[in-house]
Amino acid sequence: MALTGTRQVTLVIAFFSGYTRFMLSHQKVLAHSQLIIEDLLETLQREVGPPLALVKLEGDGLFLYAPKDGPTAPPEQAAALGRQVEAMLTAFRRRVQYLKATAFCKCQACTEVDRLRLKVVVHSGQAYVSRIGSALELAGVDVIIVHRLLKNSVEADEYVLLTDAACGDVRLPDGMALSRAQEVYPEIGAIGTLVAVPDRAATAAPVASDAPPDPFSAPYRILRQEIRREYAEVARQPDKGFHFHTGRRLAELLGYEAAELDAIPASAVESLAGTGNPFRLDPLALGERVVDVGCGAGFDTFIAARRVGPAGRVVGVDMTPEMAHKAQQGVRAGGFRNVQIALAYAEALPLPDGWADVVISNGVLNLCPNKLTVLREMHRVLKPGGRLQVGDILVQRPIPDAARHDIDLWTG
Repeated sequence: MALTGTRQVTLVIAFFSGYTRFMLSHQKVLAHSQLIIEDLLETLQREVGPPLALVKLEGDGLFLYAPKDGPTAPPEQAAALGRQVEAMLTAFRRRVQYLKATAFCKCQACTEVDRLRLKVVVHSGQAYVSRIGSALELAGVDVIIVHRLLKNSVEADEYVLLTDAACGDVRLPDGMALSRAQEVYPEIGAIGTLVAVPDRAATAAPVASDAPPDPFSAPYRILRQEIRREYAEVARQPDKGFHFHTGRRLAELLGYEAAELDAIPASAVESLAGTGNPFRLDPLALGERVVDVGCGAGFDTFIAARRVGPAGRVVGVDMTPEMAHKAQQGVRAGGFRNVQIALAYAEALPLPDGWADVVISNGVLNLCPNKLTVLREMHRVLKPGGRLQVGDILVQRPIPDAARHDIDLWTG
């Protein structure tokens, strides 16, 4: 816990260059822009550690501080701060490259992410440190100064700016040459600074084609967001008409028996948007535990619940809130005491290892860009000797990268 009261501190703000332009230029895809910014903020946060601590997120960056016992930080702390500043610059740059290379969407926010840069401003002085509830708060003249320095005369779009007061508290790597400058502000006066412009080429790292995908990165979040939007409509307006079949007619085409359709809530039947019938692969036994990955409004979940009986259990998992809510309504309407609905991702199933006898899925794997991660999760929750029963779309030829990274082809 931070000590309260007036402290000698080194103040650091790492913020995005081009943030305002990035957000204002993409109002139609504001959600995509925000997910990208969140991803980059999380990237920076992962580089924060002692002696630095996070004060707060500031929309387009992090406000950080490092307490010290005297006017100047000890050499080991100055070296550690220098390494952290360099690590943030490198991590930011490499993450931007990753987001650009793995984007599914062709909107301006996703294609122009590499126009974002990182600036770091460092100042030292005094701050009053306090706690307001669970939040950490820093106040004082030097806190004002470090924020004023965000508006400066440095022409570079990526840099590290140290005030004279901070130059002894941060030892930057030898490759980051410093040049003398000065900033002048009304009421504050002149502030001497040292500015380093990092060599972007030195930390350039092309994304390897075989690099393991990050299923929780901004591109994947954006793709899920667009898929959720589509299937939220299937939940809310099942008769609207989509580029895929839905409802009872689809269930009949897939070989489900009319008696089973009549025995489950009509709300689940009307929002069916599957591609197969996982129950045709193997029957379910009484008392078995089943996981329905991508359960939608609960169509296969409720059929499975009837087949495993009161002694069995079925967990339906879906990432679309509207679908999960509709499935929960179906649980109540159908009086299913052996069914649980969870709002979660297929890449992170909310179940312990080896819980299930059977994992079923219907038309979901084709919507998952990171299929290997999903299959590993299915395997993780299955008991040894458990069964995987999937109805889905199979493609018999390789899909070009251009198609796999076209969000319109994922969402129709």
